[in-house]
Amino acid sequence: MLGETSFLSGDEQLNGSLDSTAKRQSAEISDLLGYSALRRPSSVDLGWKNLAIERRTILAGEKPEVKVQHHFLILWDVRVAEGESAYHRGRFSPYKKYPNTITTCLPGIRPAVRTRFNHEVIVGALHPDFILRMEEGLDKRPSGGFRPLYGTDAPDLRNLLRLLLKESETGGPCGTLYADSLMTALATRLLYAVRSEKASATSRISPLPLRPLRRVLEHMRANLSANLDLVTLAAETGYSRAHFLRTFRAATGQTPHRYLIELRLEKARTLLASGAMPLIDIAAECGFSSHAHLTSAFRSRFGVSPSAYRREL
Repeated sequence: MLGETSFLSGDEQLNGSLDSTAKRQSAEISDLLGYSALRRPSSVDLGWKNLAIERRTILAGEKPEVKVQHHFLILWDVRVAEGESAYHRGRFSPYKKYPNTITTCLPGIRPAVRTRFNHEVIVGALHPDFILRMEEGLDKRPSGGFRPLYGTDAPDLRNLLRLLLKESETGGPCGTLYADSLMTALATRLLYAVRSEKASATSRISPLPLRPLRRVLEHMRANLSANLDLVTLAAETGYSRAHFLRTFRAATGQTPHRYLIELRLEKARTLLASGAMPLIDIAAECGFSSHAHLTSAFRSRFGVSPSAYRREL
């Protein structure tokens, strides 16, 4: 799609031989980590644009320096990670990273590292063009140069990474719009986290004007069964994705994904009341990825399952 960037994929190779159940994985993440093992399905399988996210085990050993072109977030997982990182003319300094902290690798050179033990990590890779577009769309841009994070406690980044990982590893049940919204939020929070100026908590966001808001809502209602994405909805307004997200929420009190789910649930409730259409057909008609996805969302919103709701009519 125009304005989006894709990630390369490769086959996982362990112990020098190709596994018979080889998995697709991000070539960019593989290059960054060196010798590592993919532990769960990669977002590459979903064809996501602009972001790749994977759960990896970095295998013990020495890795040479590598040129980095993407923005990487490493969430240290499970246990303390210890090793050494090169800093000057072959000299190494020790490091210790604690679980649930974030380290970033920004475009440039990732120095050589020595890992003493296997490290469990969650790695997100954001395309530099995507980061640039997100920054250009910010109402208030952060100032100063990029500064990496080294084992930083960053709850917003951590939570967004885990939400994206869950969506990826479960096959993307919430749809493209949900994933796009999380990617945009992650890129925005990263920009403020690695630049010297923080986001202003008091800055006021103007709501999306009524006319473009109506266009977006009409597009949603006309395409409830489609896998809508953030690019398509933002295009209805002429705004960037980041600006559209903020102004839509200011106008409706909800994210585009949450609003779309509400529309789908209302249509599902209407279909349940109007006849004996099978639940699996209602799920497809309303844009839910499966009968189970419809049931989960319906119960969360109305307190009963679709079947129970129909019986009580």
